[in-house]
Amino acid sequence: MKFASISNKNAFLIILCLFLGAVLTSCGYHRAERSAELPSWIKSIYIAPWQNRSNELLLAAWITDELRQEFLRGSSLSLAPREEADVILEGQVKEVATSGLSYVRYDQAVERRIDVICTATLKDRRTNKTLWTTPDILREESFLVGKEATQTEALKNKALKKLSRDVAELIYHHIGWNY
Repeated sequence: MKFASISNKNAFLIILCLFLGAVLTSCGYHRAERSAELPSWIKSIYIAPWQNRSNELLLAAWITDELRQEFLRGSSLSLAPREEADVILEGQVKEVATSGLSYVRYDQAVERRIDVICTATLKDRRTNKTLWTTPDILREESFLVGKEATQTEALKNKALKKLSRDVAELIYHHIGWNY
C-alpha cells in the first residue's frame, strides 16, 4: 500500500492556511475598557447597595456584588468609599415577575420565566448631578420547575444570579458608551 507524500512546501502551505483560517474566524472576544470614554476627572466609583422593591430579597444584593466584581475585573476606575469617590452608581430593582413558560398540562408548568426590571443612575458625588441614567432595564431568564418546592427555589435563585451578572455587565458597558 502506497501513501501519498506531501512535500515540505505543501505541508507548510496547508499549516499556514489552517492557521490563518483559525485566526480569521476566531471570536476575538476581549473585555473592552470603557473608562477611557468617561471624562478624565472620573477616577473612582462608589457602587451603592441597590434598593429593592421586589419580593426577591437577595436580588438587589446580588446585583450590587456583581457590579462591584465587574468594575474590579474590567475597569481602570477604582472602587472607593462614598466620601472619596468621584461618582456614585445607584440602582434599584423595580419589579420581578415570574410566569409559566411551558406546561405538561394547563395547570402544571415544567419551565418558568422570571422577568426583572431595574434602573441605574451615575451621579457626580460632589454636585449630585446625574451624569447617566438608564431607562428601565428588562432582563429575563428561564428555569426548570423541580420535583419539590426547594428544588424549584434553588433553580430560580440560579436564574436570578445569572440575571444579576447580566444586569451588571450591561450597566458596566453602557456607562462608558452612553456618557
